[in-house]
Amino acid sequence: MVIQELFAVDSVISAGIVVLFLIMVYAMNHLPKKKFSFASRVLIGTGCGTVFGLAVYGLGAAGAGGLTTAGVSQWFSAVSMIYLGLFRMLIGPVIFICTARMVIHTPAYKVTPREVKVKKQVNTLMVALACGVGLLFGILFDVGSAEGGFGAVRTGGESIPEIVLGLMPVNGAADLLLGRVVAVFVAGGLGGIAARRMSGKYMDTVKPFFDLTDAAFSIMGSVCKTVIAWKPAGAAAIMAALTAVSGPEVLWRIIKFLLVLTLAAGVMLAIQLLLSAVCGVSPAAFFRAGKEAMVKALKTRSGSACLPEAQKALAEGLGLKKEITNEVSAYAISSGMQGCAALFPAMALVFTVHMAGGTFTPGMIAAALIVVTVVSYGITGAPGTATMAEFAAVMGTGMEGAVSGLGAMIAIDPIGDVPRTLINVTGCMTNAIIAERRLRE
Repeated sequence: MVIQELFAVDSVISAGIVVLFLIMVYAMNHLPKKKFSFASRVLIGTGCGTVFGLAVYGLGAAGAGGLTTAGVSQWFSAVSMIYLGLFRMLIGPVIFICTARMVIHTPAYKVTPREVKVKKQVNTLMVALACGVGLLFGILFDVGSAEGGFGAVRTGGESIPEIVLGLMPVNGAADLLLGRVVAVFVAGGLGGIAARRMSGKYMDTVKPFFDLTDAAFSIMGSVCKTVIAWKPAGAAAIMAALTAVSGPEVLWRIIKFLLVLTLAAGVMLAIQLLLSAVCGVSPAAFFRAGKEAMVKALKTRSGSACLPEAQKALAEGLGLKKEITNEVSAYAISSGMQGCAALFPAMALVFTVHMAGGTFTPGMIAAALIVVTVVSYGITGAPGTATMAEFAAVMGTGMEGAVSGLGAMIAIDPIGDVPRTLINVTGCMTNAIIAERRLRE
């Protein structure tokens, strides 16, 4: 009995299932990279984990060999939560390092040029708009909801002053450890501003900070890539844990999320086209000029890879000022991705909160808008933007109890990456069109 309790198994069948589960997780991370792309390996992990979990769910429901899912699900949950914990661990340092690096590498102006102000204003407003669309559709279609839940979360009914106060820095170490992303963003920004200000007269003194920040950014990026590389195994463990406990029902919630995400992306694209039309670029001209970039976005699922085509479409296809559109589009694809850093994490936040049995109030929505918009700048240059953004959105709004629901987002990441990358690319084009029109006036 002691051995059974120690290993969380209640029969020989349970022990065999646990061994097979661990073998499956190990195998998913050793799929041949030359034969399968990374996205394919993640989806294989998702599929294998789903089938494995459903088989365990079915055996448990049938009572085969006296099997219960309680013991084996502990193993499934433990492995999946360990993997999710790695992302939770990274969020605070990622936001701090990326923010400080972004600030120290931003040119210092005595008087900020109008084009820089316009670029940042348009970028921020479009990110907030994309976040609002994600929240609206997630709440409207009740994504992730079901009876019950698996975590305790606060529902957020505070006033705006209380929300803002709760997001501000209090204790640097605690803010960093708990992933309070707005507080960490403020701290990183203040540190970067101070270093950049001192660099004018005391560059020799602050040069080590500049070098340390760049070195930390490189190391942090390598760590992020390592953790992301384990997604096939993580996806297998996550889906096994979800389906072994909830059965086929959880699959419908995930499929519903993808359908609503696609619909929200379509609406966001329509909004971008409308704003572009107001600025003098018709939808037909937008599609004609940007067709190459948009098709490449759907194929490659990489916004930065599509930037040259997007910039060519703006300058040559639409005849806009290259000096403006190149700068604005490049800025938007790195510091304001409307799909990966706004639309997707906002809807993922709704999904996880609903999965945990929580609800949204006006105060919670306001907090989400602030956090997601700030995070879009705080993860500039970090690998796995969408994954980092979704964890930051959940933890930054105080929803630590709902983090478990983000496992499903990791499992379907290659699929969700298609619509959100398209919105990244069309978003950078829209930002450039709006900014060019405003600066032309």
